[in-house]
Amino acid sequence: LHEILYHINKPCTGDVCCCPGDREDNLWITINDYKPPTTQLEWEQACFLDKCFHGYYKWPKIIKYPMNKRERYTKGNMPEHVAILYNRFMDKNFIYQLIQYMIIEDEGFEINFNIHRFRMFKGLFRNFGLDLLDHFMEQLNLLIHEKAKEKQEGCHRVAAEIVAGMIRGSKYWTLEMLEELWQKLIPFLNEVCANLSPETLSYWGACFKFGMEDLDPRRMHRLIEFIRTLINGETTVNTFLETSRWFLVLKLTNFEWRVPAIWCAINEHAKEMLDHPFKAVREHIAK
Repeated sequence: LHEILYHINKPCTGDVCCCPGDREDNLWITINDYKPPTTQLEWEQACFLDKCFHGYYKWPKIIKYPMNKRERYTKGNMPEHVAILYNRFMDKNFIYQLIQYMIIEDEGFEINFNIHRFRMFKGLFRNFGLDLLDHFMEQLNLLIHEKAKEKQEGCHRVAAEIVAGMIRGSKYWTLEMLEELWQKLIPFLNEVCANLSPETLSYWGACFKFGMEDLDPRRMHRLIEFIRTLINGETTVNTFLETSRWFLVLKLTNFEWRVPAIWCAINEHAKEMLDHPFKAVREHIAK
């Protein structure tokens, strides 16, 4: 529209001249040059816009956004009916039995990533915070090291649903809580991504997709950086592992235009890989 008006010698004013895409006035909501807050007050007052359409075409006259904090239940301050749920999930034996039931429940069926279980885990971590983290991390490590072949696929599916719930449920956690979460989650995800299989890859792709969905990329800078670095390692003779890395990197499309520096870095790396000896790898890069 800007070009049309220019060629017919008509003035271009106001919103009409607001070109969609990257502009000086919307770069602040991208991950470019983002410096994470160093204090809890800065974190709570940060303007996070979780929907990707904000600022791409134009800005609304008024932007409403919530403060980046949420009250959570504490052990000494929760209603009786919530305490029942809390106490059950603080029982390691109950968590183990529940997870085993989820694995057995899916046996014999072609089951995809279960969005309902993901939402349940998201609610648990949103409301109870770090209290459940260690119990679930213990179970997650058991799940990805399952030796019985017939159970491995189900174990990874449930593990992916739990991790996605952790990530989404931590949206309003404090800086200190987030630091503890990612210190434990990144080494775990490194091990997962180094040992993917054709049967489990789709579950971890769904984990990243749902874990990052409708979230400001600045909230997710730790996970974005982790995913970006998946393709930074040395190339291997394992074609599946190479293609898996690129498959997971594609999940960053959740953030669309709001991670331009990341896309530029990925593009530069992709250009260096265009002569990769394996066709499957080249095809995944081309996507």
